[in-house]
Amino acid sequence: MDSPSQSFDQLLADLAHPNPNIRDNACSLMAQHFADQALPQLISLLHDPDPAVYRTAVKGLGILGHQSVPQLLELFETSDNGTVKACCIKALVQVSVNFPTQAFPAQTMDVLEKALDEANPVVAQSALMTLGHLSKQDSEKERVIPLLIKACERDNIAHVQGALMALAELDAPLVNDCLEKLASDMSKDSLVREMAQASLERRESLNLG
Repeated sequence: MDSPSQSFDQLLADLAHPNPNIRDNACSLMAQHFADQALPQLISLLHDPDPAVYRTAVKGLGILGHQSVPQLLELFETSDNGTVKACCIKALVQVSVNFPTQAFPAQTMDVLEKALDEANPVVAQSALMTLGHLSKQDSEKERVIPLLIKACERDNIAHVQGALMALAELDAPLVNDCLEKLASDMSKDSLVREMAQASLERRESLNLG
């Protein structure tokens, strides 16, 4: 592998560059050539107050891949900062995007389920979106579907809607059972029943069952 023309310190400085292309290029080069040095630095940058910087760090951690997962899970568990927690969850999506066939450790699902209960709506919504993303991957589908089904029982209508939208496109018998039960349960909010019925109709249009 050829050495990059920039040093690690130069690439680190580029992560805060106003040009997003330069930031993204720095991420890629750091991951390729300085992975061991890059990991703690990118984790640290998740605390940066500048959204451009912490979003770039999220991308960089995704490029580094599964080696970044243990530290992301640990940071999520120990941080009380909602933005940092949301970044940890979003970085898991980036890891999945870059390495779609590699499964996450079991603890990842525990963290995502816990994140759904976070008071910070950005954290909770990020977790739900992450589960929706992972549900479409063969390596994670079986573990994620039960979590999405559980999310349908939550009090937060936005969570229920997000979970139903994700479930509507998944080919699994468990999903049909869940949606049919929700659509016909008169103890549920009428909006939940309507959303479940819409998801069933969406499945029918996709020939899923």
